[in-house]
Amino acid sequence: MLSGKQIKVIKHGKGNDSQAVDLDRTRTSVSNRLERKRDAINIVTGWVSELRRKKAQETASGFQSLFSKVGL
Repeated sequence: MLSGKQIKVIKHGKGNDSQAVDLDRTRTSVSNRLERKRDAINIVTGWVSELRRKKAQETASGFQSLFSKVGL
């Protein structure tokens, strides 16, 4: 059937220790990447919130100055 090709058989009891370590490293790597992404999202969310707050203050002060000039 398979001429010239070798098949390597790994039993469940052997060789899985290195795979478990690799899996832990992969999980750690993924969690680190997710944490960095969350931090970036939190930073941008803070910027957007601050910008909205400033715009709301500017709008409120603009309305106050407009209505104080009109004398209503």
